[in-house]
Amino acid sequence: MPAVDVDTALLTMGYGFGQVIIFMVSFFVYMYSVTESMTAGYLVVLTSCEFDTSHEEKTLLANSLLGGMVASGLFIGFLADRYGRKFVIRLALVGALCFSMISAFMPELYSLSVARVVVGTFLSAVASLQVGFLAEFHAVKWRPITVAICSQSQGLALIYCPLVAMAILPYNWHVDLSSSLNLRAWRFLMMIFMIPGWLALVGICLVPETPHFLVSINRPDKALVALQWICRMNRKKWEDIDITLSVDTSNVVDQGGFWQNVWYEYKLLFTKPQVYKFFICLMLIFGIFFTSIGLGIWFPVIRNMDNSGSNRLCDLVNNNPTFMSRKDADSAAQCNDEMTNLIDPVYYGLTYIGCFILASVLVHFMVRKYVIALHIFISFILGIALNILKQPTIVLIFFVLMMVLPGVLIPLATSVLVDCLPVNLRGKALCMVRSLARFGGVLGSTMVGLFIRVTCDVTFNIFTICLAICVVLALYQPRDIV
Repeated sequence: MPAVDVDTALLTMGYGFGQVIIFMVSFFVYMYSVTESMTAGYLVVLTSCEFDTSHEEKTLLANSLLGGMVASGLFIGFLADRYGRKFVIRLALVGALCFSMISAFMPELYSLSVARVVVGTFLSAVASLQVGFLAEFHAVKWRPITVAICSQSQGLALIYCPLVAMAILPYNWHVDLSSSLNLRAWRFLMMIFMIPGWLALVGICLVPETPHFLVSINRPDKALVALQWICRMNRKKWEDIDITLSVDTSNVVDQGGFWQNVWYEYKLLFTKPQVYKFFICLMLIFGIFFTSIGLGIWFPVIRNMDNSGSNRLCDLVNNNPTFMSRKDADSAAQCNDEMTNLIDPVYYGLTYIGCFILASVLVHFMVRKYVIALHIFISFILGIALNILKQPTIVLIFFVLMMVLPGVLIPLATSVLVDCLPVNLRGKALCMVRSLARFGGVLGSTMVGLFIRVTCDVTFNIFTICLAICVVLALYQPRDIV
């Protein structure tokens, strides 16, 4: 049989139990990255009285994890393209889980924030490389639908968080370790949020490295072993398939020292023909993070109050006790550290699942970039409508959809990079784009934390304008398949 590339080999073996195992591992990897990220919204409220936090300190805590993810993403991609997706994800899971456990025991705000930054430096690899790891075990024709379905883990994570909070927080557990450290319920909540991460760690240890990566570093022998594992899991006989891999060594270039290699390989992303594809994907995902993640981190805080009256979204913000500064409160006793509304975050997660299903169906019938553009355009219209709507149920639905419709596109928009860039640049591109895009999330979150109480209408409409720009960027996404 003539030599074939990895995609042809995967297509020849068909879709089976091997891909299902990879899918489940990727599912828990992504679910953990989301649960860890959403912890910030709960910590902002639950630590308000214990740490006596100001607006600025709340914003610091909300942004600490994302800040760490921004800092590490620029070099993790190089490690992934040099040492492998599985190796880096496994190492990152160990680091994130260990430091997340440590952060649950931090006695005051600033040590907690520093620990969350360290968690973020590891979590960046977990969140960024999951799409590449999943996609490189699937032939090109399966990638968009597989990535879209696996993204359901985000919706499940968003439901998991408030349900766990409902189960733990009402009992107000606490354990006194010392006179200065009282383990209150929110610390146990952080530990239970880590369960998907431990499942992901076990799973990633049981599967092989991606055959695409192994071929890219000129290890066809190990790539064949990975393909044989898939073949075996798919209940097929390797002898009946008889695959010989073709190897392209043109991408294997060693420039000498570590930093010389880092500089050389990242420079390739900013040279033709890659720079246009990379820049368009970067700006689109940056805008999605700015709106969906920037607002989403604060969603549990914004909705943590009685929403039964007829109020615009900005009226709710202006009346929200968590956003009140110390001088606005009548006394220190008015600080708010209770999660009084955990139902709306459940609706938020259910909406994610519904929109992921919609995206999965649409991507099967429409060109991917049109699916992305349609979602963002609807979100833009909803953002405009929220300036005038007052009916509480409609405000909740429109606000949730405004964040969710772009949010479900993050894995799908990221998968464009996997398809349009060479294998030796994918890890770097995925991590750099996710890292810089998370800066968009930090920027959006900071705007909410510092300015939405001061000028809610202006702040909120900046997010709406960003959505309009993203619609245009989505229509100019590349369609190349490498």
